[in-house]
Amino acid sequence: MLSAGNPYVLPSVLVAAGAYLAATLLTDASLLVRIGILALLAGVVPIVLNRLLDGGSAEEWRPESIEDAGDGDADESREV
Repeated sequence: MLSAGNPYVLPSVLVAAGAYLAATLLTDASLLVRIGILALLAGVVPIVLNRLLDGGSAEEWRPESIEDAGDGDADESREV
């Protein structure tokens, strides 16, 4: 879900960077708290927004499989 096809990734990463910078300059928050804010805003929020607003799922982002379900059974040359 964190792919180029998700329109919420770039804005979320920019907001996360701003929040991290603000937390660094304006507060006494520990490094762990600042990284947690960064990970939440840059990693979780775009996925949740994409699911809620677009109704997308992880299956829609995957390309179709090249192999058919029966391809594994068709190769009998190796069975002896």
